[in-house]
Amino acid sequence: MQDPMFFNKIAAAMLVALLLFFGLPQLAAALRGGHHGAGHEADNAHPFPQYPVEFAAGEGGGPAPVEVSFNTLLANADPRAGERRAALCKSCHTLEKGGANGTGPNLWGVVGRPVASHEGFNYTGALKAAGGNWDFDRLSAYLENSQSYIPGTAMVQRFPKAEQRAEIIAYLNTLSDSPHALPAPDPEPAAADEGGDEAGEPASDGAASEEQASAEEPAADQPGEH
Repeated sequence: MQDPMFFNKIAAAMLVALLLFFGLPQLAAALRGGHHGAGHEADNAHPFPQYPVEFAAGEGGGPAPVEVSFNTLLANADPRAGERRAALCKSCHTLEKGGANGTGPNLWGVVGRPVASHEGFNYTGALKAAGGNWDFDRLSAYLENSQSYIPGTAMVQRFPKAEQRAEIIAYLNTLSDSPHALPAPDPEPAAADEGGDEAGEPASDGAASEEQASAEEPAADQPGEH
């Protein structure tokens, strides 16, 4: 006997198939949250563009520090600051004119005098063999690291900062009847002409043609010797 619900079952099966075919994508999108779901959350995980970080030559991406020459440091050094730093020297040296020798020689007139030449002081063989005079550069090298500059010297002292050495030497230079002239500071690098091109040509003086004007954009607003 034929099932009276046969055609109804066929119709129901076709309807279910149509619903599965057309409805599942919409259902899946709804489950994912549609336009505001996880698919777009992944796109918006980084709302700002992500670029590789590159730093300039200076620390933290800033411009590289400009190295100042020792001549410039010495020319601008404050002898009073050097006097405060040279207070350490008094444990081994006397600083006044005609002062007695101590653990180290008297330092009056030390700038410019021959190495190991102060009368009455028993210098180490290393200093006696060094020769030359205590000029500004040599004093700086000696104060920076005495043991490294003249191995075997009895003086053990280090002033690694050039600014400190410049201040001390500027002060020592005052301990003289005839202080030496300090070196002139090095000239500052010339600033590039504003608006000029790479070849150094000056900017337009306003006499350019209208065609050129339209094609060009305007410029946007303890020391001693032992």
